[in-house]
Amino acid sequence: MKHHLLALVLCTVSFSAPAQALKKLTGPKNPEWKAESVAQHQRGSWLIGAGLTLLGATAKAGYFPAHRFWVGVEGEVHGFLSNRKEAGLFARYYLWNGGFISGFAESGVSYGHFQGWDMDIDNETPGSPTRYESAKLNGALGLEITLSRQFSIEGVGKIGKLTDANWFQPSFQASLNVYLGRK
Repeated sequence: MKHHLLALVLCTVSFSAPAQALKKLTGPKNPEWKAESVAQHQRGSWLIGAGLTLLGATAKAGYFPAHRFWVGVEGEVHGFLSNRKEAGLFARYYLWNGGFISGFAESGVSYGHFQGWDMDIDNETPGSPTRYESAKLNGALGLEITLSRQFSIEGVGKIGKLTDANWFQPSFQASLNVYLGRK
């Protein structure tokens, strides 16, 4: 029994000493961290972002008219499985918000030039693929990781359907966002 009690005391001392040393290194808990990440998605905030897609680029800017609800404009130049240049409007809602990571759903509409890749290797079909100038309906899901009070990074999986053709187009985006604060 003495040995068990001695082992318990030694374990307690050995685990508490590194924990106290770590607390001295990292400082006190920062309860504002969660408040800072949640503050990014508050009514009246502005946000801009830019990043990459598979073989392309994207840029966006918008305003939060309500908590966790962002509306804005977006442009995309894309070259994966199709060549396209588009710009449009979107609305995003943050499904959960806070801590280190936030998740969102997004919908929107864009207009642009869309042309599929010519996959005809043996040239049996003359001419290039049809080029569309069309509206496109978009839906997306994504995750945002808070880096600081002003910066975050996000990943977005997006699918769109041309209104002039039965053509679905995927898009995978990664971007750096900058929160400009409240008006």
